[in-house]
Amino acid sequence: MMSSLSTYKNYLKKNLIKFDPIQESTMIVIDELLSYEFSLKSKFYKNFLKRRKSKNGIYLYGEAGVGKTMLMDICFSSIKVKKKKRIHFQEFMIDIHNRLHRIRNSKSIKDPLVTVAEEVASEIKFLCFDEFQVTDIADASILKKLFTVLFEQGTIIFSTSNIKPSNLYLDGLHRDRFLSFIDYLENDCLVININSGKDYRKNRIIDGEVYYSPINNSTEAAMDKIFKNITNGLPYEEKILFIKGRELKIERQALGCARFDFQELCAKPLGAEDYLAISNEFDVIFIENIPILSSEKRNEAKRFVSLIDALYDNKKKVFISAHGQPDEIYKKGDSQFEFKRCISRLHEMRSKEYL
Repeated sequence: MMSSLSTYKNYLKKNLIKFDPIQESTMIVIDELLSYEFSLKSKFYKNFLKRRKSKNGIYLYGEAGVGKTMLMDICFSSIKVKKKKRIHFQEFMIDIHNRLHRIRNSKSIKDPLVTVAEEVASEIKFLCFDEFQVTDIADASILKKLFTVLFEQGTIIFSTSNIKPSNLYLDGLHRDRFLSFIDYLENDCLVININSGKDYRKNRIIDGEVYYSPINNSTEAAMDKIFKNITNGLPYEEKILFIKGRELKIERQALGCARFDFQELCAKPLGAEDYLAISNEFDVIFIENIPILSSEKRNEAKRFVSLIDALYDNKKKVFISAHGQPDEIYKKGDSQFEFKRCISRLHEMRSKEYL
């Protein structure tokens, strides 16, 4: 059985990835922990490691595009356990809240969160979160107990994030109540900063016409032409998506392709659940007229980040028209951490490998 480190070195030999000394040293440390936890090495080695305090998870953070997700994916594919899951953090929390909603009406259950956490732990022994971030008080208020039960039940959690633990939920409502979770995370997880100063996504950009800027008559005509080509010139049809009893109206769609103005998706009170529903329903998404964003449009910016996360995680092809290039569409503000990842992903979504 190949370890995560062996898989990483094999990728290097096959020139599937470029050598990066910080990535290699990071993988060595991660492999030591995972090898112990999942018994990939000798009994002697495992007994030796028992002398040290074991960690229950990995928290890998750094700038966008430095290889965090790639390293996690290598580990996920290398660990041969049946009960494993890789999921975007927002999608995972939606599932947790859905489970809580389902069982809270049962009077026989004293602590629904403990019950849900034990249920998840019975299903998953290796849990990988991509893009760990906390922006919602409903999530912030339950994370410590949720993680505590998962760790106690033997679930190993591997998280990637652009944000160091001490900056999680920064300026969030009642953040003082969240600080104990940060302490818990730092004590019980192997926390690694993987900044290398290189954005590998941005380096893979090609001249694929999927991102149009600035917006003018020519770019609008180009977007019209692409949509018509993809949909064979079929007329727009309205479609209704049902999300937890709510209706989400898609006004312009045809042949698995949906077309939106930025205001439709990000100026309205939509959330991760809505964006995941759109991503699951359509193969190609058009997002047009993206403005230059700033802290004055904080909510729109956060929704846009959540939207791009959902589309990226589901490998959807996205056509965009914007008033600036990815590096220009967000001015300095309080969502910079989240938007750095978004900018990097917008670059990658134009690359040959992604397309």
